[in-house]
Amino acid sequence: MQKNVCFIIDHLGVGGVQEFILNYCTFVRDNRRVTVVSIFENDLYSERLRAAGAEVIFLTERRHSYAAVLDPRSFYAFYRYYRDNGRRFGAIHLKLFAAFAYSSMMFLWRSPKVSAGLDCSRNQLPFPIQALFWAFARRYRRFYLSALVWNEYTAFGLRQSRLRNQIYPVTRRHSDMPKTYPARFSFLSAGRGIPQKGHAEAVALFQLIQPLLEGDGCLSILGEGPAVDAIKIAYPEGDGGNIAFPGSVTNYDDWLIGASCVIRMSIGEDTNSVIREALLAGKLVATTLEGPGCRDLAERGLVVAIDRNDLPGSAARLAAAVRGVTAEKSAALRLASEQLWSDEEAFSVYD
Repeated sequence: MQKNVCFIIDHLGVGGVQEFILNYCTFVRDNRRVTVVSIFENDLYSERLRAAGAEVIFLTERRHSYAAVLDPRSFYAFYRYYRDNGRRFGAIHLKLFAAFAYSSMMFLWRSPKVSAGLDCSRNQLPFPIQALFWAFARRYRRFYLSALVWNEYTAFGLRQSRLRNQIYPVTRRHSDMPKTYPARFSFLSAGRGIPQKGHAEAVALFQLIQPLLEGDGCLSILGEGPAVDAIKIAYPEGDGGNIAFPGSVTNYDDWLIGASCVIRMSIGEDTNSVIREALLAGKLVATTLEGPGCRDLAERGLVVAIDRNDLPGSAARLAAAVRGVTAEKSAALRLASEQLWSDEEAFSVYD
């Protein structure tokens, strides 16, 4: 019997949660009909989701923002859609905070088919959003959260019997037309344009690396938001053309496959999709060690560790590592990564 599955998400702009849903739609088809409901109009994924067999619905024509989330019209659009369509789904999974807030206001935790979750460590959440999840997360019958951060959320009162380990599938990135960069050594910092993603710290590290590479390096910051806007103001000329701000890109595969290295300096975020995708593509990854997953990767020799308290030393290690990248080392990264992450386990968690 076919099961109708619905993901309700705040928006379809850039993000690891959006990639998760795309992967789910791509690989889980046998007895699933998937509907993806986006509350706001931000859209980088609808075309690919539809190609993967999903039905995609946008509830409003407004772009995602705190003001839009607080607009009663947004809530009413959510309420009306659920009222008219909720019965036809066998499972409804809420993603990101607006979907969670609206659902909680409607007491949807009472339904056994509605689940919620969090996709980040606790210190990445602004206090008002922490308060929202503290108040309501414990009420849901199933709550998805990476087991690596369960202890961080102890104060939220989540019952062990209701917790589900959130395991993330990994997008296998490939490109027939890799990006050509203007320097020999090309670095990427990818993620939403918020301070927690560490783009400003990536810029600081890059500026220390440049002299060690005789100036033959460039940094591309992929993502949009206030933190990226602040960097643009600080470097209106892109630091002499060495720093580029492409924004949110639809061809991330081309950017990644063409790059020499990914710099990941997120604050309080353990191993994320940026790290996993880069390693599976055989790319050098430099990252701060924000949790047990990152520390394990460093102990295995799969990433270059960045110490926030010693950026000059970290820059020296990274410069030496990026100079030493070979085809053999890239192949070894790919092989080790494939043994670490199982997509089948990630998808089965929603069965």
